[in-house]
Amino acid sequence: MGTLIKYELRKILGNRAGMVTCLIALALISGMAFMNIATMGTRDVATGEWVEGFAAQDSYRHLEESHAGLLDDARVAEDAATLDRANELVKETPDFYDLPSSEILSRYGLEFWQQTMVVISDNYYPEIVGSLDSTDPRATSLKEGSLARVDATLSDGFDHYFTYSDAEMSYWHGKFDQIRWPAEYGYAGAWKNALDWASFLALAIVALCIALSGVFAGEYQNRIAAVALPTRRGKRSLPAAKVIAALVFATVYWWLCAGAVVGIDVAVCGADGWDLPVQVVFGFDNPYPLTAGQALLAVYGLGYLVALGMAGLTLLLSSKMRSTMPVAVIPMAVVFLGMFALFITPLAKIGSLTPMVGLSNAFARMVSYAAGPVVVDLPTALTMLYACLLVVCVPLAMRVFTRHQVA
Repeated sequence: MGTLIKYELRKILGNRAGMVTCLIALALISGMAFMNIATMGTRDVATGEWVEGFAAQDSYRHLEESHAGLLDDARVAEDAATLDRANELVKETPDFYDLPSSEILSRYGLEFWQQTMVVISDNYYPEIVGSLDSTDPRATSLKEGSLARVDATLSDGFDHYFTYSDAEMSYWHGKFDQIRWPAEYGYAGAWKNALDWASFLALAIVALCIALSGVFAGEYQNRIAAVALPTRRGKRSLPAAKVIAALVFATVYWWLCAGAVVGIDVAVCGADGWDLPVQVVFGFDNPYPLTAGQALLAVYGLGYLVALGMAGLTLLLSSKMRSTMPVAVIPMAVVFLGMFALFITPLAKIGSLTPMVGLSNAFARMVSYAAGPVVVDLPTALTMLYACLLVVCVPLAMRVFTRHQVA
């Protein structure tokens, strides 16, 4: 059996079109992860100048580290006052965003101008203080302000695509109540990048599906099934060996691509912030009581299950079709068409269950599904769906192949 599995693995690796696609996808994923960092831009903390590339990454890191610590009520109030003073100064000086004139320098001084520019361009302040800029009278602290923003989302509906039932509202409030306050802030650049770009790992799923498209269909095209199936091992060991080889390939390739994204981010940005709350990454209106590290493991683990489920679907299609072309195209359509479904309100929730949208929204958005009082969030729904695909499609693929009528 082991020899047969190795033979089937070599056949998968011998699929030139599939391997070229996998290499291109790996290169694209790695390149985008690297260029995301190399092309970033921000305002330097020390000089107030706009910097790009790795210098911008270093400046961003120093800026985030300067805000590190517990966000208790006193500190948030102080930060709110700092932003108010900066906004008032800019409002009084129309040309404040330009290079400092002699009048501005004589009035405020270069150092004060630079510090004000840093406050104005720092995303930290609108994110933290934004929680307090609510008409809700409860928004007197970061916790209450964040809760008010969660309530606003629940009231308005998810990007106006769908509304939440009472059971769903109760579900999300329950999650929010599990968050520890006061929250800790800090730098989590690597984990933020890896989570923000998780959806692009859908390219890896498309590539591995193309690579697996000929596992069964290739035997029909080459008329090898007519020789192998009539034998005893052809109906017993061969289908199992093909499935095992396919899942081994999917496992290795998925984690190679995932490791490339995380490895590049950690190598450039460092591993700091693993234990910070996920709200530092997704915003304080995120109700998940997770750390950045836990969210990363959950999203990438979920992505692996999605990859296996899509591999199972590909194997089933391959066992039923004689041509590899539709076997490769159908999973590709499933992966990408979910993005278009988001623009059709009745299909928004269905679109969220497709790989690319699912990996983008999992743990980052409040997407849920309710059946009466029973509510599951998007990660749970994705887990159930793709686990079912894997468990159902793989045995069916083996069964269909063994029952294939040889000519």
